[in-house]
Amino acid sequence: MNTDANVDELLASLQALNRHLRSSAFDEGQPLTKVQWLLLRRLQRQGTATIGQLAAHLDVRASTMSQMLDRLERSGFVARTQDAADARVKLVTLTEAGRATIGRTENVWRNALSEPFRRLTAEERETLTQLMKKLSEQLPGRGET
Repeated sequence: MNTDANVDELLASLQALNRHLRSSAFDEGQPLTKVQWLLLRRLQRQGTATIGQLAAHLDVRASTMSQMLDRLERSGFVARTQDAADARVKLVTLTEAGRATIGRTENVWRNALSEPFRRLTAEERETLTQLMKKLSEQLPGRGET
């Protein structure tokens, strides 16, 4: 198989995994949209962020981000505070409820993959894990959500 065919096969497999994980979390009572979850995940990894930084990350206008944050704040997933250094800037942080929601979602994903993963041999699991790690380390912007 040539490289293009390998990449196509990998993409198809990753898309199938992605659909499985997302449907397991977002079709079963998840209180968030997928985009809202990505926003919370970004805050979990980054800590505090400005509205502008979050808007740039999700490639939306600041006004759109503010509306999204209004809903998340009303639901108790995020909190906004004024920046001590610049009163014009609002800082967004994840609340305990937001962290708990991320934890629950990751547990759903872990459970959704556990059974298929167990069907692999120990050697296959180790090889797959190492190769996925190696591939992810080659990505530009690794570590960003």
